[in-house]
Amino acid sequence: MAEIERQLPGFWREDRHLSFFLAFLVLMTIFVPMVGESRPGRIAIDLIFALMLFSGAIATVEKRMLMSLIIALTILEFTADLIVEFNPSFSPKGWDTALKVVCMAILVVMTLKQTFLLPGPVSVHRVMGGIAAYLLIGVTWAFVYKLLLEMIPDAIHFQTPLAVGVSTGEPGRLIYFSFETLTTVSYGDAYPVHRVARSLTTAEALIGQLYPAILIATLVGMALQARFNATLKETEVKKPS
Repeated sequence: MAEIERQLPGFWREDRHLSFFLAFLVLMTIFVPMVGESRPGRIAIDLIFALMLFSGAIATVEKRMLMSLIIALTILEFTADLIVEFNPSFSPKGWDTALKVVCMAILVVMTLKQTFLLPGPVSVHRVMGGIAAYLLIGVTWAFVYKLLLEMIPDAIHFQTPLAVGVSTGEPGRLIYFSFETLTTVSYGDAYPVHRVARSLTTAEALIGQLYPAILIATLVGMALQARFNATLKETEVKKPS
């Protein structure tokens, strides 16, 4: 067991890295929707998102080049958000949101890889990785919706319309809508209108239903396999030579 743990990447051995990552994910999913859409609030949201990407890259990405790419893209999109805040005439035309989606998608893939594909026992780190992947999917979809609204403003209907003239959008409201869809809990205050939005919400709802079942089944199977291997090894050791 000690030999296996030494071979695993830092994601599984460094509690603080994964803990920081999960902490920023919780901030994005639970506390960001509480933040008002004032300029300080939007800057705070952008900063939390950037820190989440930094911590995610450190916690899940092994290859230094890929980690550097994520960090560089994060700095670029955060800089673009700040420029838009203080210079509304600057229009990134959606590429800053597209960068967010790309970074989030990379982290989703890397986290799923760490959770399902790496060898080793079913530990608290693997369970935390599964939770992180679930939250990442919800946040990623929120920014996909944001990108869609930048191209088709009326693609999603909100009971209270999104603020007009807010250059960085309302990610808090979209995160709320995304997790409503992911967990298939709808309060009727927001729903997709455009066909692309309907397709995206259908895909997210399916993922939200299937992912927990797949995660639990996989972790249980891995735990049973580990127990079987340990029992088999004990039996072989006890056999008379």
